[in-house]
Amino acid sequence: MVTLFVGLGVDVFAQADVDSPYSLFGVGQVRDKSMNVRLKGMGGVANAMFGLGMINVENPATYAKIDSLAFLFDASIYFKSSMFSTSNLSERSANASFDYVSMAFGLTPWWKLALGAQPYSATGYTMLVNGSQPEVGNYTNRFKGTGGLNQAFVGTAFKLGKHLSIGANGYFVFGNTKTETTLYFPDSLYMIGSRRSVDLMVKSFMFDYGLLYDTQINDDLHLSVGLTYTQSVKLSGVQTLFVRSIEEDADTEIEYTIDTVFNSTNRTKITMPQGFGGGIALQKGDRWGVGIDFNWTQWSKFAREGVTEPLQNSWKVSVGGEFVPRHSSISNYFTRVTYRFGGFYEQGYLNLNGYNINKVGVTAGMSLPLPKTLSKVNLAIELGQYGTRMAGLIQERYIRADVGVSVFEHWFMKRKYR
Repeated sequence: MVTLFVGLGVDVFAQADVDSPYSLFGVGQVRDKSMNVRLKGMGGVANAMFGLGMINVENPATYAKIDSLAFLFDASIYFKSSMFSTSNLSERSANASFDYVSMAFGLTPWWKLALGAQPYSATGYTMLVNGSQPEVGNYTNRFKGTGGLNQAFVGTAFKLGKHLSIGANGYFVFGNTKTETTLYFPDSLYMIGSRRSVDLMVKSFMFDYGLLYDTQINDDLHLSVGLTYTQSVKLSGVQTLFVRSIEEDADTEIEYTIDTVFNSTNRTKITMPQGFGGGIALQKGDRWGVGIDFNWTQWSKFAREGVTEPLQNSWKVSVGGEFVPRHSSISNYFTRVTYRFGGFYEQGYLNLNGYNINKVGVTAGMSLPLPKTLSKVNLAIELGQYGTRMAGLIQERYIRADVGVSVFEHWFMKRKYR
């Protein structure tokens, strides 16, 4: 597969719908697991960040900081516009989708619970590779992938004394992907084409854990250190392999099946890698906060049925911050708005033709307080670049906008006045 991208500059953009050509590898393009638009606006800094009304899924130990009388709800959608380009061709793509939904609340002053759902990975690509052989004439290989995996989670956290908290998330991962490789001969009436399709259905569990140490330096100035660990697990799935001979019109894609060459359904195991993360944050109440994160994932251990793929270990550095000019202001609404900024650099898990498929981006965001409540509308924008145009590879430049709402309500409080 590594050599697949060489020479794709001729016809890779013949498709009408592009998500990411790099989602061909692994279980698709793994999405940022941050379930909070506030954190997205700060470059994805999350390992040591906590705050009023914030559900930080990346470090489950931060649930312990949630007000024990509060009920929190958070959800968002996103819009993304991309420009894919090689050294001589380019094509635009745009999509919008649900991003996440989460909620959290306190069971006791020292025990908190969270739950929610989010897509885990997405597969979406169509690539055409044309060639010619003296014996057979012109031929076309079409590589196509669709689908993705989702995750629903339940998380919990406990306070261990004044400064230390621990937490864990359990994820139920489910979904299916379909990949096809089609070979056909557009100029020949005598050559029979073929299609190899692989359908993968996954239903399994994943786990991650968090640790948070928080200490008060003076007044309401807090220094916090967060550590996270993602456990390596083997996802259980069912894989169907179907190979058939076909005749197909390359223009209309109308297909006629001639014969079934091979068909089998088997249970399969996918080894997902372990990962570590650490972060430091300095926060002054609800006025401002800054943080820096480092995350590492051992993608070199990813395997299907014990067979590894050409993936490498990945790492990511994120830095960001937020501030409120005057959170108690009555006369000026925009001085109560929270403003955010950040950036990140990620060495990805792909190395193709000697080039790392890296990602870099800058972010900004804000939270707009709703009147007479602690609930907010959250906005984030990300400008980034993924991949490279060297050695026949594909580069994606994109802009992404996230729009979310965070609801903050108090439970179990007796009203003094009617």
